[in-house]
Amino acid sequence: MRRAVRRRSLSAQVLVIQSAVLLVTFLAGLAMVVWYQEGQLDHSYEQRALSVAESVAVAPGLVQAVMRGDPHGVVQVIASRVWHATGASFVVVTNREGIRYSHPNPALIGKPISSDPEPASSEPYRTGQPWVGIQDGTLGRTARGKVPLFGPGHALAGEVSVGIPVTRLQDNLVGEIPTIAGSACGALGLGALLSLLFTRRLKRQTLGLELDAITGLFQEREAMLHGIREGVLGLDTHNRVRLANDEARSMLGLPPDHLGRPLTDLLPRDRLTDVILGRVEGTDQVVLLGHRVVIANRMPVHTERGGHLGWVVTFHDRTETEGLMRELDAVLGLTEALRAQSHEFSNRLHTLVGLVELGRYEEAISFVTAVSDARNGLAQQLMGSLGDPMVVALLLAKTSVALERGVTLRAEQGQGLQGQLTEVSDVLTVLGNLIDNAIDAAGAGPGEPWVEVAFAASGTDLLLRVSDSGPGVPDADRETIFMDGWSTKASRSGARRGLGLALVRQVVERRGGFIEIGRRQGAVFSVLLPGCVRTDAGVPA
Repeated sequence: MRRAVRRRSLSAQVLVIQSAVLLVTFLAGLAMVVWYQEGQLDHSYEQRALSVAESVAVAPGLVQAVMRGDPHGVVQVIASRVWHATGASFVVVTNREGIRYSHPNPALIGKPISSDPEPASSEPYRTGQPWVGIQDGTLGRTARGKVPLFGPGHALAGEVSVGIPVTRLQDNLVGEIPTIAGSACGALGLGALLSLLFTRRLKRQTLGLELDAITGLFQEREAMLHGIREGVLGLDTHNRVRLANDEARSMLGLPPDHLGRPLTDLLPRDRLTDVILGRVEGTDQVVLLGHRVVIANRMPVHTERGGHLGWVVTFHDRTETEGLMRELDAVLGLTEALRAQSHEFSNRLHTLVGLVELGRYEEAISFVTAVSDARNGLAQQLMGSLGDPMVVALLLAKTSVALERGVTLRAEQGQGLQGQLTEVSDVLTVLGNLIDNAIDAAGAGPGEPWVEVAFAASGTDLLLRVSDSGPGVPDADRETIFMDGWSTKASRSGARRGLGLALVRQVVERRGGFIEIGRRQGAVFSVLLPGCVRTDAGVPA
């Protein structure tokens, strides 16, 4: 039975549910109306009985006859005249002891009243207060109004009790059953028609899918969104977040209450926000999120009729892939440098062999010594100026790469750094990327290509300057060159270019420094890295 109910179509379920709701509402409303109307009807009967009793109590000669014991039956005459005129069930007049002086049944005259129940508070001949209510007596269920009789000096002489037969509202409803049934059927028919129209509209909005299909699609969507390793972010037409899977929340650092909030309230105004909001157009946009390289794509979402619902933005973490590709670029460059050095060493070896064959031993020794001293002298010079072996090793490697590409790389001579470098990884990131760009730029410039690197310390701050002989940076591009993915060069390995300067800016901003672009012959990049020099005790800043 349950399976049959579950397999019912959406329209059938809605029709059954709404019909049940209409039926229950109708029955509950009918019961409330009956209860309310019955109370109102009882109240009107009680007030009517009270009014008749009050009119009898002021009848001329009634009080005097009661106080004398009604020896001539005057009270019965007055009462019978009233109940025949008003249609009351009875008009009972008693003395102060509750003895009847009038009653529709003459056999009960002279006997005490016998209402059931008979609380003392319901009899005015005892309390001296009027009373109304529904009671069951010798003449059946009646709505009763009772008023006290007062003699001279406001002495309590008895009471007048008038009863009007009560007709139950439920009895009147029996004759109205056809009308009520017709109204109920009409309401159910109208409800069924409205339910049918509603379900048709609902099926159009759900693309004709039933409830079990919608549930299955939702479960599949949740499993897919939270199971993939790519970040997925959904925005509506007002750029409010409507969907974000676990990977997107982790990448973007979204708070728990991100759903329904504008994206500009959740993320800072940077390149990432511009890519998500479509201010930066194009596919496979490169974005730096901390130390991660992310590829972002933004696609519109449309309905079957062409209506615009919003956008879906996907984020693919390419950190490892891009790192491998950049390492491959470096390996390719190193391979070319080794090949060039191999040719250079081959030429020097041939020269050395020729000198030996000619018997010019002293010239051969001088030639070897000069070549060795030139290489060692550069390393000693850099160690004396910088003191950090990792930075020196980087400069030596970059010197080899520059020589292979026909570019002269030189370090500016000065007093050297008065202190020890700290945070060497940040220094290597900034210096390596600036030198790589400078070598590329110098190779594209006019005249003799060269790159110059200068170091200086100001207290605990490190100043770096990298100059080149290239064409320089146009004024219009001095901000855009630091954006993720901006580049004018192609990669030999297929790695995405345009990340070097973006990483440089990221390191500089994280350390609270600054970077400036000037121009001498080519471009001049000046960088301040705070807190990268540890001065010795006693050395002035």
